[in-house]
Amino acid sequence: MRYLIDSHIGIWMVTQPMLIKKSMKDLLLNPANEILISTLSFWEISLKFSIGKLHLHGASPEMFKQELEASCIVSILDLKLEDTLSFYKLEAFHHRDPFDRMMVWQAIRNNLTFITDDVQIHKYTDCGLKVVW
Repeated sequence: MRYLIDSHIGIWMVTQPMLIKKSMKDLLLNPANEILISTLSFWEISLKFSIGKLHLHGASPEMFKQELEASCIVSILDLKLEDTLSFYKLEAFHHRDPFDRMMVWQAIRNNLTFITDDVQIHKYTDCGLKVVW
């Protein structure tokens, strides 16, 4: 299966893997699964890091990206023009964070299952989102 991880899952993978429950670790480490992280996550991480709202336990956003790539577990999903142009079709407004809403839309449009423990995002199942935690 193909999965898109929420930003905080990527952060936990690098800085605090003990926060990821065993069933999700098994899913993330299963070589039969394709695990993706959106370029939006890197933008979100860089932005929140720059204003002091995010601490990466001694790492920088660049180091964070290098760690994820070095793990060989995660691939990067670029934000496509078609995703941005069709974003208005995500009519539900269950989440205030624009990064999360766009990642939800990327998951829906690209037929990906979203991995998150954010309960607000779970509400998007009524829009066709497949989500696990």
